[in-house]
Amino acid sequence: MMEGLPPVVSWPPLQTLMRLTLALAVGLFVGLEREWRGKEAGLRTFGFAALLGGMGGLLGPNFALMSLALLGVLLCFLNWQSLRANGGAELTTSAALLVTGFTGVLCGLGHTVTPAAVGVTTAGLLAWKERLATFSHKITAEELRSAILLAILAFAIYPVLPAQPVDPWGLIEPRAAWVTVILIAAIGFVNYLLWKVFGAHGVEVTGFLGGLVNSTVTVAELANRVRETSGRLLNVAYRGVMLATAAMALRNAVLLGLLSFRALVNSAIPLVLILLSSTGLALMRSRTEAPPGA
Repeated sequence: MMEGLPPVVSWPPLQTLMRLTLALAVGLFVGLEREWRGKEAGLRTFGFAALLGGMGGLLGPNFALMSLALLGVLLCFLNWQSLRANGGAELTTSAALLVTGFTGVLCGLGHTVTPAAVGVTTAGLLAWKERLATFSHKITAEELRSAILLAILAFAIYPVLPAQPVDPWGLIEPRAAWVTVILIAAIGFVNYLLWKVFGAHGVEVTGFLGGLVNSTVTVAELANRVRETSGRLLNVAYRGVMLATAAMALRNAVLLGLLSFRALVNSAIPLVLILLSSTGLALMRSRTEAPPGA
């Protein structure tokens, strides 16, 4: 974040130009998607909204609020016009325009990374409308509940747990123990999603990525998946376990290299053997597995 500007009579021209240019760029970037979809509020409207917010941010908090209020009036007019013409309100475009105005204010105040990131995210949400809608319609009630439960575990329960040991011996740390619970739930949920989207290859990807985080939890989750499917995913889970082991060896090698290069040299042979053997076993099982229906 850049420093705040002095009074308007002595604004540095370069800083002022940079802030307004960034605001305009964010507005045009978001407006490009709306223009492509044929919306009435397109490139110019979003560019003007971002510049309005940028000028408000440059002039100070009171003017920033005034610029957002003017943007609210513009949104009311756009929706009134849309209701008269089409019988429906442009809620998505209105929300995007309001967010763009806020990013303009942030640019005027001197922020750089935050408004750019928000602008890119906004454009992405607008552009991926169909994919997001298709994805949401394919989610079952059970999957939705699982996602909500995972969010509760990670963002509702975890922050309120004590970070210090709660027993007299200093052995039980609720927050550290809860991380394992979150990992198990997260790996299981991601594993299910990848398996649903990519089939057997999704389980293998989960094995490798999970091994980079916690190979023990990953292996336990894969074993649970085999039990739930009555052994139908045995070969797939086997490859996932081997890939998790390979990922664990790779992760440990990177950590050793960062902490102690000498320790990495001394451990190179066993780590390479683990990596090669586990990868080789996964490839061998993949080649020898009979095709479905054979």
